[in-house]
Amino acid sequence: MLLSVQGDCAKHIAKPMEQQDSSQQMPHGKNGNLRRVAKFFLAIIFLVGISIAFYQVMKEIFPPNRMPKSSTNEWISLKEGNEASVSPDNGSEYPWTIRIAIAPIVSPEKSVEMYESFINYIGKQLGRNPVALYRQTYSETNDLIRYRQCDMAIVCTYPFIRGEREFGMQALVVPQIKGEIAYQSVILVPQSSPAKTLLDLRGKRFASADIMSTTGWLFPAMLLMKAGENPRRFFGEHLITGSHDRSLQAVIDGFVDGAAVHGLVYSQIVAADPSILHKVRILAKSEPFGIPPVVIHPDLDPQLKIQLLSVLLSMHENAEGKSILEKLQIERYVVPGVDLFASLHLAINKLENWR
Repeated sequence: MLLSVQGDCAKHIAKPMEQQDSSQQMPHGKNGNLRRVAKFFLAIIFLVGISIAFYQVMKEIFPPNRMPKSSTNEWISLKEGNEASVSPDNGSEYPWTIRIAIAPIVSPEKSVEMYESFINYIGKQLGRNPVALYRQTYSETNDLIRYRQCDMAIVCTYPFIRGEREFGMQALVVPQIKGEIAYQSVILVPQSSPAKTLLDLRGKRFASADIMSTTGWLFPAMLLMKAGENPRRFFGEHLITGSHDRSLQAVIDGFVDGAAVHGLVYSQIVAADPSILHKVRILAKSEPFGIPPVVIHPDLDPQLKIQLLSVLLSMHENAEGKSILEKLQIERYVVPGVDLFASLHLAINKLENWR
């Protein structure tokens, strides 16, 4: 009987104890959940803080409005009403403009320096406000002529032949240099390179100014096709530098194992800095090609075409014009013969139809 009472008492005592334990555990569980939620939100806040800090650092390093040094958009935008005049002070002097595009045969920063006086001279002789247009590729420069966004352009020979074939682009004049109206491609390698021919650059890094460049790509591609090689797969990497001076610099810096460069550009740069001869050497030279022309759209106003021809063909007879030509290392401008670019037509057709 006593045992029974004690058992009952034990049950009654145990029950409140269990309830007490349960009541003590519940707050503990709630606190654990709260701590987990707090940790989760702290982690999110921490990640957001890190992201903001990283964004601020990157914003300082790469400001959103800063353009790369080599970007032609620093100098010109083709949006209507936002073209850059070469001579801002004379912007209101003439009622009309003359828009002249320069292909990136050399880098835009060098093109501006080289052609500013030339473009000013053309505008002055025509009584028009000169506007210089610079684009990043040969094809973009071609489009300026194709879509009548410029009146005249200096282009490379390969783009000229493409433009002539596609929309009738016309060669107005060509420069005469040292009595010649031809130029060559030179394939360059570092002075220390063991390469003896272009074929020794298999699987190496190679640079061209533009994929549509006669001297930068057509010539080496023709050499490779003649040797039975696939020019599209021969090199380990084919870098497009955007201009011939950059291709040369890539060789000097050892960034590439070889590059094909405009021969006249190479000669001009070496004349200014002969030390380059100790840094690179010529691996191969092309046969002479017809020199890059000054071009116009076939539907250019006939009167303006006559005026442009007159100014360019007589430039060497004008004291100011002659001085500008000498800086460009040009003797005079002449009208090209009909067969000047015949060999290039054949070479380009062969490259573009090659499989």
